Amino acid sequence: MTAFGAARFSRSFRLGLPVLLVGAAGLIATPGWAQETSGSSTPFDATLFAQQAATKGVVLMSADWSRHWGCARYENAQLQFLAFDKDGAQKTSPDGQWDVLIKDGSIFPSKKNYGNYAFIVEPGEYLLTGFRIKLGKSVSNVGNFYGDRKNMLENGKSKGGSFTVAAGEVVYIGHFSLDCAKAPMPWRFYPETREDFNKYLGEIQQEYPGIEKDKVQFRLFDTRIMGYPFSLP
Repeated sequence: MTAFGAARFSRSFRLGLPVLLVGAAGLIATPGWAQETSGSSTPFDATLFAQQAATKGVVLMSADWSRHWGCARYENAQLQFLAFDKDGAQKTSPDGQWDVLIKDGSIFPSKKNYGNYAFIVEPGEYLLTGFRIKLGKSVSNVGNFYGDRKNMLENGKSKGGSFTVAAGEVVYIGHFSLDCAKAPMPWRFYPETREDFNKYLGEIQQEYPGIEKDKVQFRLFDTRIMGYPFSLP
């Protein structure tokens, strides 16, 4: 794994050759900006989903946008967005126009742990095809590393992983944050007990009225490099 060289890097993010390998399977995060255009999925609305349940599904997820201090070799790191494309979508650009996009919309680093998201989506498999992590070695030495379709897709599949949802389903896929053990990389976490999962669903119901707790399926984002397999007891 290679990290930043001795040379400083600036807000222009023109770093040249150095790359950050964020997984043993070869997922590469390259320096620069990735577009942040909105995804095409629709935020959950109970009335709308009642009308579309025969042909649409719902995906639930959460993401930690807070700044992580002392993250691997860096003074701090912050996950800034995650993006997904429906399997089979023909998209020629390396980034932008994702089918599902979650991002930190705040100007300053978020102080809360997780933001919760619920989207009405077309049924199918969704591939992780974009993310960005802001990395800092000091106040003035800050840059970004990101994954996009060009470096995350291989033979039509994502090196990061995917999730699936069928028509009429409401599926929870995980809590996303950063892992700082070796290098900053997105990581999929989850509630480990039924009690904690129910507490999470209670929060979801407050933010998205109309989601029925007993109909939510615990089906984690499937990955080999961004989390471990787990089934809720």
